[in-house]
Amino acid sequence: MTEKELEKEKLSDEKELEEKQKEDKKGADSSKKESKTSKDDKKKTKKIRLEDQLDKIQDELDSFKDKYYRNLAEMENYKKRTSKELINERKYAAQPLADKLIDSLEVFSQALKTKTDDKAMQNFLYGFKMIKDMIFNALKDEGVSVIEVKEGDEFNPNIHEPMDTEYNPDKPENTILKVTKTGYKFKDRTLRPAFVIINMKPEEEKENKEENGEDE
Repeated sequence: MTEKELEKEKLSDEKELEEKQKEDKKGADSSKKESKTSKDDKKKTKKIRLEDQLDKIQDELDSFKDKYYRNLAEMENYKKRTSKELINERKYAAQPLADKLIDSLEVFSQALKTKTDDKAMQNFLYGFKMIKDMIFNALKDEGVSVIEVKEGDEFNPNIHEPMDTEYNPDKPENTILKVTKTGYKFKDRTLRPAFVIINMKPEEEKENKEENGEDE
């Protein structure tokens, strides 16, 4: 083999070696890139997992906060209701007793309507009146009052109890003609409605007027 051929072969070997080194380097770089990509993917996956966990924790926290505020609002409403009930209970505590004593007042009122010329009986009735006044004054101190009703007042189902109806054409319909029994209030409540007779046109007369085409 000539010197020229040897040199040519040497150059070929060097070139082949160089190419091999380049390929090795390229493979190493590719491996590094793959390794780096794998690490980046792992970091992204880990980040996504952490974000998902944080979202779940935030949702749970929001749920707990919502339940807490709901329970707090319910507790406040319960306190208000309880406080109002206690106030009403104290305010109307004497109502059952007042209701019973009203019956005693009615008995005295009926007795005091008795007419007599007997002095002893008059004195007896006067004693009844004093007892009645004492009971009523005690009830007034607790909040009992008479329902004031006079002839001509408009009928009010909240404080009046209709006992009967009569008709007086000279007076407006649905007004009070007579009070048959006194009514009482306990503070702002109706303790006993006043029994009344109402001015009401008979149904037959109404029907006749309607048939004849007359206005009410």
